[in-house]
Amino acid sequence: MTSLTLFEPDLDEAGPVTSSSGGLAPAEVASTAALESFRATKHKSLNFGLGVDSTALTLAIINDPAAFGIAKDFSDFSIVTAMTGFEFPDTIADVENHVLPLLREKGIRYTQVARAGRPDSAGVEVLSDTTNPGKVFSRGPWTLMDEMEENGTVPQYAGGHACSQKHKAFSIERLQLQRSGGQTVGKLFGYNADEYKRAAKANKFQAQRNKKAGYETFALDYPLLRLGWGREDVQGYVKDRLGIDMAKSYCPVCPFSGVCSPQPDHLKRLRKYPDLAARVLRLEYLAMALNDNMSLYKEDTLFRRVTDDQNTEALGQFNARLDEETWAVYRLRRAYAPGRRPECKTAHGDRCTKPECRDSSIKGTVYRSVETVRTGSRTEAGAFLHNAATALNRPVEHSTKAHGVGIDRVHTRVRPNSKTYGTVEDFYVTAPAGVQDKARDGFADVWAAMTASQ
Repeated sequence: MTSLTLFEPDLDEAGPVTSSSGGLAPAEVASTAALESFRATKHKSLNFGLGVDSTALTLAIINDPAAFGIAKDFSDFSIVTAMTGFEFPDTIADVENHVLPLLREKGIRYTQVARAGRPDSAGVEVLSDTTNPGKVFSRGPWTLMDEMEENGTVPQYAGGHACSQKHKAFSIERLQLQRSGGQTVGKLFGYNADEYKRAAKANKFQAQRNKKAGYETFALDYPLLRLGWGREDVQGYVKDRLGIDMAKSYCPVCPFSGVCSPQPDHLKRLRKYPDLAARVLRLEYLAMALNDNMSLYKEDTLFRRVTDDQNTEALGQFNARLDEETWAVYRLRRAYAPGRRPECKTAHGDRCTKPECRDSSIKGTVYRSVETVRTGSRTEAGAFLHNAATALNRPVEHSTKAHGVGIDRVHTRVRPNSKTYGTVEDFYVTAPAGVQDKARDGFADVWAAMTASQ
């Protein structure tokens, strides 16, 4: 890699820069005012995501802390990682072998934190807090996969980075607010210069949080973005400093895996760790059994991609899991409420329950109820479903249209089409056990009202 200068001599005077993608950093993302606000804080922290971007930023800070307005002895600086509980082992190994020794050498405080439970009220648990870190504690009491498997869902592409907000941002911010004593904390993110939109979104959310809190809780800055370092730049910098080709950190279940890492690289990683691939394949199958539209990717399944990649080890482990683990017969009910007309929102504000303000062509809230009817082996669950079909005088529908393994369902109520709302569906399906019985608040009343005339 060609030698690169990471920092301008005076960042306070640095203007917008060109990224490796050729675009200019938007002023609202990389403003001088934001930089000054960050540097004015008494305590500064780096959100360390374990991957190549935040590692490059960590190395740069260690090399020249003053360039960031950080004390040379790092007394006003700490690094924090929120553990989702589902990382690739090579990510953990790279951090333990190459990053933690540098933190120990410099005496930099490194805190690892995770959600303590499903509800926000459970708070967070500190897994490690030391200036002499020797281990990455890769999971806490409640992980992202715990949540996905209990819900029977995969992270949603349409939801942006909601899972990251819940399992990363929540944990770090709860910890830092507890430590801040009401003072503003400077927070560094390792977004590279190709990630302006992520930074802009973070700024927007932070402005909302500041307004709610009544003061500036966090002063955000994005040094890599500010200086125009794209993915190739940070990878080259880490390679020069550590001698390794470090990957971007992301969960194996991430629906953005084709963005976080080029798809061929992601599939190669799944071949390296077939057990992780099998677990995600199992989750995707479970989610799609409950909802055909719940594939890992927006318009594709992980199952098809792994099959096309001829990852026989992952597919073998996936099929073995399906055959060996406990299965369930679930009852799924969904009520698709019609949405509000645009003129209703204008006339009646944020809330209105008048039926005449609803339009059956507009999607409203979807109310879901899932119940476990029976558990047993895969064969036993299948037999129970067939017996139920006979008793209900309904057919068992075996479909491979959505998922190649095939899904068996018995419908008792079917929506006329997917674009009409004010409709319901009700079916029984076999799938791996573990989804918790749960109904959305208000489900019973909505279901009763919508089925009364059907």
